[in-house]
Amino acid sequence: MKGVGRLRSFLLPVILSICIACTLTLQTDEAALYRETKTEAPAAVSDRNTLRITFVGDCMFASDHGTANEGSFNRMAQEQPPEYFLQDFSQLFHEDDFTVVNCECVLSDREDLQEKASSGPRSFWFKGPAGNAEIFRAADVQFASVVNNHSHDFGQQGSDDTEAALEAVGVLPGKRDVVTYATVKGQKLGVYCDELVSEDGVNDVLEKVREMQQADCDLIILYFHSGIEYATAPEVWIVRAFHTLIDAGVDIIVSSHPHVLQPMEVYNGKPILYSLGNFCFGGNLHPPKDTVVYQAVYQLKKGKIGEREDVLIPSATHEGDVNDYRPRIVTDEEKRMEILRFMQTPITQ
Repeated sequence: MKGVGRLRSFLLPVILSICIACTLTLQTDEAALYRETKTEAPAAVSDRNTLRITFVGDCMFASDHGTANEGSFNRMAQEQPPEYFLQDFSQLFHEDDFTVVNCECVLSDREDLQEKASSGPRSFWFKGPAGNAEIFRAADVQFASVVNNHSHDFGQQGSDDTEAALEAVGVLPGKRDVVTYATVKGQKLGVYCDELVSEDGVNDVLEKVREMQQADCDLIILYFHSGIEYATAPEVWIVRAFHTLIDAGVDIIVSSHPHVLQPMEVYNGKPILYSLGNFCFGGNLHPPKDTVVYQAVYQLKKGKIGEREDVLIPSATHEGDVNDYRPRIVTDEEKRMEILRFMQTPITQ
């Protein structure tokens, strides 16, 4: 099993040869040109010379109001082992160096938690038992943001319980107003999570960026929960805000919340994923299916971060018409190319 701060020296796994057939590799020059990876399996080389960080979108291991009705996520979690849900990605996550997700629900065994007041005409309160965090451990996930619009569905106690459930299975929770630091293959990562709801919030994030710079982070990573639900392009102010943060020294920006994909941009040589959409989503039976797994693959040269390769793996939240809560890698060539072409859509300001 991979672990934060542990050096692994085994060879790149066969799983990469599978993913190579369904990935898009982005050149990191200013032109942001796109090319497909080769379809043959890569030569076996030691991964000690690379740092591979994986990002996915919204993971909701819960059901509305914490119920376990027939067909719900919570019922499925009662009937299936933790390995069931992310089984198509567990080896991919195991063979990378650091896996980052968004945990968009409350995980708690308390029966007396109070639901937060409704903020609109239609609201949902998503809760699952603390044991659902085992799904992350089974798939070898290291980091889960809990900064989103559902992390406080059951108040501060529910949020605290979620963080405790994640920590109990060895997952670092990305907490509000706190930078998380992790050392991976000798590289110091700083990860900060935030709900960016307006451009005014950029100044607060910049303070955290400066903190990470002062802490001599080798990579500065921001994971946001922002944007308009079901919008397939980022708002103009979000583009401006993310550009400002890249200009300030951020290395990777990833965001979720819209529940659908938004295109990727390489700005000043740094990747911005405006929305990764859903990933493993227990919120309803018919969520949008298109999603991607993003990997930032850095060359390590004499113990220092070097060139970066951006890899997109077209995926689906589920198979068939009804959500089975099990995301898959897309293998259909036409669908794969449809997702990759969409991710190339130019970002407008």
